[in-house]
Order: sequence, then C-alpha cells, then structure tokens
Amino acid sequence: MMIIRCLGRRPGAFQSLARDSCRVSRFTRSIYTVPTLLNHVELQQRGVPGLLSTTGFQQAYTEYQQHMIDELNASTDGTPYENQDPKSLVIEFARDPAKAYAFNVASMAFNNHFFFRGINTNPDVQSQPSQDLTNQIRKDFSSVETLRETFLATAEAMFGPGFVWLVQTNDAQFGSLRILPTYLAGSPLSGAHYRRQSHDLNTHNADSYQALNKVGAFGAAAKQNTQPKKPLGGVDVIPLLCVNTWEHVWLHDYGVKKKRKYLEAWWDKIDWDLVRQNANISPRNSQNQRRFEFE
Repeated sequence: MMIIRCLGRRPGAFQSLARDSCRVSRFTRSIYTVPTLLNHVELQQRGVPGLLSTTGFQQAYTEYQQHMIDELNASTDGTPYENQDPKSLVIEFARDPAKAYAFNVASMAFNNHFFFRGINTNPDVQSQPSQDLTNQIRKDFSSVETLRETFLATAEAMFGPGFVWLVQTNDAQFGSLRILPTYLAGSPLSGAHYRRQSHDLNTHNADSYQALNKVGAFGAAAKQNTQPKKPLGGVDVIPLLCVNTWEHVWLHDYGVKKKRKYLEAWWDKIDWDLVRQNANISPRNSQNQRRFEFE
C-alpha cells in the first residue's frame, strides 16, 4: 500500500533526517502520540461492539494509528514542523510536492482519527440525528434514508482505499451538505487541494520533482513560498463525518465479499451528536453568516 512502505523510499523532503532505511530511529522524539478515544480502555478490551472485534480495532486503530504517528514523528523530528497539529501539517505539506510522503502520513493520521472519533462507542446508546440536523439532511437529500443509501453506495463503489465524507459547504443555493470521496490519503480540507498531481512523487527526490510537477505553483508567489492558503477554486468545507474504506479496517472482521455489511454496521454506529457539534446549522432566515475556518 502507498502509506505502508519502507522508510528508505521516502523522498528527500528532509535531507537532514538520514536514517536506517526500514526503521524509525530510536533517537526520534515522540512529539506526536496516538489520541485517546472515548471509552478507549473498553475499546481495547472488547473492540467496537457491533462493528469491530478486539483484533479488528487493534489493527485498524491501535496499530495503524501508532504506525502513522511513528512516521509523523520521524518526518518532522528536528524541523520547524514538529510542534504543529496534524491538520495544520496536512495543509502545509500539501503545498510542497517534495513532501508527498510527509503529507500522506499527516493526512492519514488526521483522517483515521476523525473516522474513529465519529463512532458511537457506547453500546447502550443508539445515536440519532438531532431535529435541526435531520431538517438539514431532508433539505439537501430529501430524507435521512436517501442520505444513507447514497453515502453507502458511494463508499461501496470505491474501487480502492480512501474515505467518504459528509461535509458542509457555504452554499445556500444548492445545499450545504455534500458527499465527498477522497482516495488513498487524500484530504477534504480545502487548503490541502494543492496536492493534485499526475505523478507519484514518493518515487522522486527533492532534486528531481521540479521538472515533473508544478503542483501549487502560481508564478512568483510559488518561488517565494507565499501561495494563497487555499488553491484557486478551492471550496471551503467542514468535515462532519467519514467512513474509512481501507481494507485493513474491515477485512479481518468481514472478509473479502462483505464490505457492504461493514458499511451498514458503521452507519448504525455513527455518533450523530458529534456530527451536530461539527456542523454549523442556522435558521433559514437568520441574518448571521456561517463561518468557515478551514483556510
């Protein structure tokens, strides 16, 4: 897979960080750690009831998130980036084609944590959308059931790993809730949309990428590293929830042919209270403008 690879294949984004090719140096400082989830101890002991077994959770979150964190620490150790949160790193690294690997690691750390944060881990609570969120869903998708079927069909049809997101946009005319697929370690954050490229820059170093890719380049501004905070044409979105379609998340518990069963089980475990906290829903006739802060 694109993310899980020998460290020796990293591009020369941080040339000062020479390490053994297939391991993280034992001298790397652990600035980043695996985030603790709600009911984390119980999740480690029993998995996510109705969704992931103990082993499934161990592989999909504990081990994979730790791997991303280790790589993130190795990629930022001793650089000006080591104290920035992963979301900020996603946006920062997206502007530099030579930091493709670091972008992938930061983006996967952010995406996978966002996915698990959005899961209702309390087996005694059946989470439901609030009334104002339900009204917004009906406005944009006609019904919650239509959103469910469209969302799950989109995720089921993804031929390869990635994430499917429910996002909110600042578009009163065409509806504010949208379904957004991202592939591999792609990010829904508008500031990260510089990373649209026709080559796998993990196979190039800092000296060779220039002739191959001009991602994020806007004339003199690119040379001065003063590009806009988001690429031209970028749309501000707020991620509300996402489902992880990487096979390592569901293959152990559901097998090759039951991806749809995994998706349906996930839908029943959505933490709608957290979705509502992420959303910015105001009355139709409100004079207040929605504020979008992903720059």
